[in-house]
Amino acid sequence: MKEFVYSLKCLISKKEFYFSIIGILLINLIHVFLVIHYNSDPNILYETWYKSEYLYILYNASVNLNMIIIIVFPIVCSTILSDINFFEKKQRINNLLYTRLNQKKLIFSRFIIILMTVFLINFLAFLLNYFSLYCIYGSGNALTHFQSPAFYMISKKFLFLDSLRLSNLHLFLICITAHVSFLLSLLSVLSYSVSFFVKQKIMIYVFPFLVLILAEFILPSFNLNTYSIVGQLQPLSAFRIENALILYCVLLMTSIILLILGCKKRDLL
Repeated sequence: MKEFVYSLKCLISKKEFYFSIIGILLINLIHVFLVIHYNSDPNILYETWYKSEYLYILYNASVNLNMIIIIVFPIVCSTILSDINFFEKKQRINNLLYTRLNQKKLIFSRFIIILMTVFLINFLAFLLNYFSLYCIYGSGNALTHFQSPAFYMISKKFLFLDSLRLSNLHLFLICITAHVSFLLSLLSVLSYSVSFFVKQKIMIYVFPFLVLILAEFILPSFNLNTYSIVGQLQPLSAFRIENALILYCVLLMTSIILLILGCKKRDLL
């Protein structure tokens, strides 16, 4: 328990934790203002406006900030606590910790805290984006002013949870938000595991981006595009729920294996 409390104290004492929250919230709010500006165009008919679910930051094809979510968010999330080993090593406080804390419990508690914290920050920030748009544009699967089903009223089985979108739009939105938030948290724990091997802080932060780039080069060669992290960070991409579950397992197991190897390298296990 004391290891968990110590890790939480480290988290709330890091200025990067607060900078990350502010940065992620700011990007989500900027997106809201961009949507409002886009829909203020007098050439856009009121009847053809999308509802909030289709203006949402993770599902908006017109005001698209996917590149920021793919490139910036993983780096920002890695600054929250993934570099804690680096700072402890630089400050030379590890020897004191060894005598007072159980290292296995400490490492495990940090792994869980990073996973939960990154998930919650992104999940709540994305929901703030949706709630803001909901207050302005309302909710629902609307028809066009031609009174015929729009393209998004037709279920596409190759898209992530698309049948759920038409049957329960709110649950669909929660699911895609949880999916993207969980992927970002898995990339952060992957950075934490890598921190046991690298000596430069910058490598901890950019490692998730390097993983994304490497996967984009390798996966198409084996016809595994549906397991692309870049693709799955965009819910409008073509992948199924089983592809998402397999990707979760691969990233989680990779993080755990690297963590075990890193701990053995430093004689922590």
